[in-house]
Amino acid sequence: MKKTDKLFELAKVDAALVISEKNRLYFTGFASTFGYLVLMRNNKNIFITDPRYYEMAQSLEKDGVSVVQISNGVSATDTLVDIFKKYGVKTVGYEDTELTVSEHITLSEDLGEFRLVPVGKDINYVRSFKTDTEIEYIKKAQSITDFAFSKILKIIKPGVTEREIAIELEYIMARNGAEGLAFDTIIASGVNSSKPHAHPTDKVIQLGDPVTMDFGARYHGYCSDMTRTVFVGEPSEELRKIYNVVLLAQKMGINNAYCGMTGKELDSFCREYIKSNGYEQYFTHGTGHSLGIDIHEIPTANARSTDTLTAKQFITCEPGIYIPGVGGVRIEDLLLIEQDGVIDLTTSDKNIIIL
Repeated sequence: MKKTDKLFELAKVDAALVISEKNRLYFTGFASTFGYLVLMRNNKNIFITDPRYYEMAQSLEKDGVSVVQISNGVSATDTLVDIFKKYGVKTVGYEDTELTVSEHITLSEDLGEFRLVPVGKDINYVRSFKTDTEIEYIKKAQSITDFAFSKILKIIKPGVTEREIAIELEYIMARNGAEGLAFDTIIASGVNSSKPHAHPTDKVIQLGDPVTMDFGARYHGYCSDMTRTVFVGEPSEELRKIYNVVLLAQKMGINNAYCGMTGKELDSFCREYIKSNGYEQYFTHGTGHSLGIDIHEIPTANARSTDTLTAKQFITCEPGIYIPGVGGVRIEDLLLIEQDGVIDLTTSDKNIIIL
């Protein structure tokens, strides 16, 4: 069970109610599709669940978490009300970044006697700083992803479809320790590669095609993320130029990254280099984002980001150029920010690969 001192330092509430599956997993390490986690000051925490998870959830008691099973005929919110009254709770933090409007209305009605305070941003901020254990999970996820890339290169050839590449890539990750996907795998070849988040299709790979692969593994609930663009046969002169511009732009970003810079500053190193080569209008997204339990977390790196990149946070560096009718290139590495420098966790070769 993670300590909640920092959360309560930020959120001026008596208790925080965690309903979302991912935030329950973050704080407890216990995966379930249902449950209510009540966080209180001094790390007094209560996990409320139903009979499907009650026996398994009792494993949390070793971390000092009280586990409560909802009684037959009693609603979860009735149980919450009893707990809040028992502990003298007046203000309750809720996940405004996760709840739907309908869920918020229901919560407001059922907990009407308590003052509800949004704390979603505070939770997200706390989550952005990774523990040593979380860092090791993400490193492991990234190593699985790098390994899969080295193996998929043997599969990519003329006649294979984007969908077949995606299936093989996901199978390799699963066979080598991935517990799931970090996100839906992106495979985009030929002219499809100008679409940054293209879905794999039955398009057949042809000679001269760029093949962009954006993929990641999930390990103990934590994500990795990387992108590589390779060529099947000799690329056109324009695509080769685009590749080199993206590669050097990414190196500009990584080589100049440091603890304490803003996301906008990191973005500018990549963006200015692409702009100086005449492709500014074709770099259509931000340079990077953090990750963890979610594939997109704070901090972010884009032209507007005021986020500060701080020790024990992650950031991706993934510039790209996408020209409709021609194709596109993206290269993405995962960076760990440390106090005295930045560690690139992505080990796969990113010099131009022609299969």
